[in-house]
Amino acid sequence: MVNTTKYICQPYKLVKGRLTVDTPVFCTNENNALMRAEKMMMNNRAVGVEVVRQVSDPDAGDYSEPEFLARLGRVPSSDY
Repeated sequence: MVNTTKYICQPYKLVKGRLTVDTPVFCTNENNALMRAEKMMMNNRAVGVEVVRQVSDPDAGDYSEPEFLARLGRVPSSDY
């Protein structure tokens, strides 16, 4: 079993006034993901961004719960 850690920068945009998922960006490490999220917000490329870490073993089909490292701007409510 080989665990891999993925860092995902998930931007959100407004479409007709509604918060919508934009294309996720996979990053090489936590620092890269956090810097990319901040840059997206500063450049107005997103109205909100979540940075998520997830550990998985794809061969075994094991996936951890996503760990939210940062939430910037407008993002969906965290009722989970």
